[in-house]
Amino acid sequence: MIKTENLVKVYNGSKKALDGISFSVERGEICAYIGPNGAGKSTTMKILNGMIKPDGGSAWMNGINVSENPADVKRITGYVPESGALFLSLSPYEYLEFVCRMYEIPEKILKQRIFSFLETFGLKEEFSTPMHTFSKGMKQKVLIISSLIHDPEIILWDEPFSGIDYETSLFLRNLTKELASDGKTFLYSTHVIETISKLCTRFIFIDSGVIRADELITNENKTDELIRKFTEKTLYGSKEKT
Repeated sequence: MIKTENLVKVYNGSKKALDGISFSVERGEICAYIGPNGAGKSTTMKILNGMIKPDGGSAWMNGINVSENPADVKRITGYVPESGALFLSLSPYEYLEFVCRMYEIPEKILKQRIFSFLETFGLKEEFSTPMHTFSKGMKQKVLIISSLIHDPEIILWDEPFSGIDYETSLFLRNLTKELASDGKTFLYSTHVIETISKLCTRFIFIDSGVIRADELITNENKTDELIRKFTEKTLYGSKEKT
């Protein structure tokens, strides 16, 4: 489970990226985290993953205080950042082997797990190809695999489908639902309103570091309508990102 309580993050001494946000995401939920560029979505993700510390408030991941035990949080969390970086001189196998060793995945299952994911994502034939030759979509697939390969309890995805083709997006939506039904918890940040009602069970709308809405998703048409009520004036209005 994910829980935040009065989270505050200030940049440059005065700009509040987060202004006292509180929410919780229960086990097995797929929660969309949406809002305009610069709203505080990526900042929230980085705090939850222990990459940066808040200036106020607290966050817990499955009962673990993130600020106090960031290493423990990383072990149970899978994360795809908005602008993910890969070691492009490595092949996908080499990179995923590095990730597996970082998470201390046993040698006896490491190779099988990597090849299983590469085959599932259509990258098995490219296992030894340096990733500097890959398209954006292929690189994104490797990042998504790296967020799942250690079987995390909580998955934080910040625009995970960026550059991914429609067929792969459809596969990922189905995979996400399967993992959620097995008890995995997802916080999924996106700008694509149309996919939210097809994938998520709930959405949280944040703007200017403040949560403006927190709604369950019950009906596709009504949900799209409800989301647009909060987003149509702000979602694409700002170029700034946090």
